[in-house]
Amino acid sequence: MAAIAPIAINDGQATPVTHTFNPVQSMMPATFNRNGLVGVPIIGEEQVKLSLKGVSVDSAGVKRAVITLRVPVLEVPEGGSSSGYTAPPKIAYALGANIEFILPNRSTTAQRKDVRVLAANLMLNAQVIALIEALEGPY
Repeated sequence: MAAIAPIAINDGQATPVTHTFNPVQSMMPATFNRNGLVGVPIIGEEQVKLSLKGVSVDSAGVKRAVITLRVPVLEVPEGGSSSGYTAPPKIAYALGANIEFILPNRSTTAQRKDVRVLAANLMLNAQVIALIEALEGPY
């Protein structure tokens, strides 16, 4: 089992910025928040969750490794605080991803590594990129 530690990943901007997610909870699901950013309230913190589900009673069992990324975007109140009142923070919408790996107990470490790398490389495919970024399905 890996020891819980911060997770650092780069974003997709022209000049990439490293997003560091700090451990908040180690019990399943392990939870990491991108916290401590100036001007970002707790409700607006980006979050990563990692969990391992499933029962390994026999070799026919299946484990599910689930990775969840949530990126909330805060509402920008009209008029700002010119009236002297600042509205409490509110989420306008949230972007995210749920990735689930189905891992039979009979699978080998090499097979699980292979499916992880295949999934990571799939995210680099032009059709997948167009699907996510441009909202264009294959035709």
